[in-house]
Amino acid sequence: MDPSGPARSPARRVAVICDYALDYLGGAQTALIEQVAALVAHGADVVVVAPSSPEAAARAGLSEGVTYVQVPARWVLPGLALPVVANSAGLRRLLAAVFTEHQVDVVQLHSEFGVAAGAISVAKGLGLPVVHTVHTFFWQTSLRPQRLVAALVRAFHRGITGWRPTRAGLADRAADGALRNMTLGVAQRADQVVSPSAHQAERLRAAGLERVAVVPNTVRASGHAARPLEGVDIPLRIIWIGRCEPEKRILPFVRALTAAQRRLGPGRLRGVVVGDGSQLAEARQAAGDAEIDFLGRQDHDRVPELLARAHLVALTSYGFDNQPMTIVEAVAAGRGVLYCDPALSEGLAGPGIEVPVSEAGISAALVDLVERPDRVLAASRATEQARAEFAPEAHARRMSDLYDDAIRRLRGDRTRAAA
Repeated sequence: MDPSGPARSPARRVAVICDYALDYLGGAQTALIEQVAALVAHGADVVVVAPSSPEAAARAGLSEGVTYVQVPARWVLPGLALPVVANSAGLRRLLAAVFTEHQVDVVQLHSEFGVAAGAISVAKGLGLPVVHTVHTFFWQTSLRPQRLVAALVRAFHRGITGWRPTRAGLADRAADGALRNMTLGVAQRADQVVSPSAHQAERLRAAGLERVAVVPNTVRASGHAARPLEGVDIPLRIIWIGRCEPEKRILPFVRALTAAQRRLGPGRLRGVVVGDGSQLAEARQAAGDAEIDFLGRQDHDRVPELLARAHLVALTSYGFDNQPMTIVEAVAAGRGVLYCDPALSEGLAGPGIEVPVSEAGISAALVDLVERPDRVLAASRATEQARAEFAPEAHARRMSDLYDDAIRRLRGDRTRAAA
């Protein structure tokens, strides 16, 4: 045996696929950008295929040395900023040319729409394994009537993927179930499914998926020193980052924060909201003249700077998130996380401060943290040990192992079929 240890697998050539606009502030896009950086640093040759322009991909922080291929979108779905790309013959020809030219070993999906469907079709034809990272299996909508919305969701997904929709019982409400079946339909066709969280992995396995691995998201070290807080000066500064949409519960956060400020008096608690979305205007209106700064959409590279200026990060979603990039970014920046959803676990044992889901409960917790900031300091200090869970090296190594396993299984299947 080689005394230096077992031979390392050759660097893989990975095609990373996404249907989303890369410059839209969302967890899936951020996770993709950070994963690509980690894989490249690990020695992988990566080509990214998405609907954004090359300029938008660069603004989103796509690593240098990565080949980027833009696929044309027919239109953008209003309200969701989702470019619509159908699984057409033209798309499949483009993907086949890209996979062949770059001698791709494995196809990595980060979405579940037309581009992902086309990539699966082409990969199967070329004998390439497909790995699907599921960013949420908890789709939900308050739109009504639910049965009509469910029918529209199934028709839309069938129209852009060309696949008959699955109809597994995944939610109590019809539209929520139809949305989650979009993800299931893609995951069933993948050779390996990845969940960034254990609680989502359990739900995916319960839906019948057999090969589900848990690999937490990652984030690169920023230029800002990630040091734990040494003290909490007044005002306590809490930052909320994400899409201003109902499932992220931006309005309950703003209302809870303003109520806490009224109880505490001026100058003791300040909020910052980073992000855009359908409820941003309503959130501004709900805030009135409260001490909250609404910064709108920000470049990904500016997030570490904003985190460094805050004492605490707020994550107020409930029953929706898988493993939010907000947690990963907060831990990397040395900041604790106030959160409502007890299902979330990765990165929160120590850095997390769990609070009730109700507005009144969040508000009372904020008042208590201002008056007793020792919990904020303790959460910040705990991030030093929690960072290892999200280290880029560990993420890239675990993904590379999954790619190697998927390649070996596929080769074994072909050998057995030939025999």
